[in-house]
Amino acid sequence: MPDASFESSLVFTSYSMLIGAGQTTTSGNTTLITPTAGTALHVHYCSYNPSAAAEVGFRFGSNGTIFLRNNLTSGSVISKDFGDTRFIAGAKDEALFLNQNAAVTTNWTVFYTEF
Repeated sequence: MPDASFESSLVFTSYSMLIGAGQTTTSGNTTLITPTAGTALHVHYCSYNPSAAAEVGFRFGSNGTIFLRNNLTSGSVISKDFGDTRFIAGAKDEALFLNQNAAVTTNWTVFYTEF
C-alpha cells in the first residue's frame, strides 16, 4: 500500500507556456528571448528552418554550448519537443540565442516558461 503521507506531499504547480517565434537573417548569434530579470528560461520545445544551407543551433548566453546544432540543406526543419515536464534551462538572466554560420533567413519557434 502506498505511503499516504508521501502522496499528500506532492505539489503540482500550474504555469503558462509562452511562445516565441520569429525570423533571423544574420550570421553568428541572434538574441531570441531574454528572460524577465531574476528568472531563467526553461525551453520545452524549439525548432528552426533555414531557407538555405547553413549550420544552425541554439545556445544560452552568447558563449554557451550550442545545442541542437545541425548542418542543413535548404528548407530543412529541425525540431525538438522535450515535453511539458522536461526542459533545457539557462541560468538566471541568460538569454537564448540562435547561432548560424551563414547569413540566411531562418524561421524559429520556442515554447518556454520562466522560473
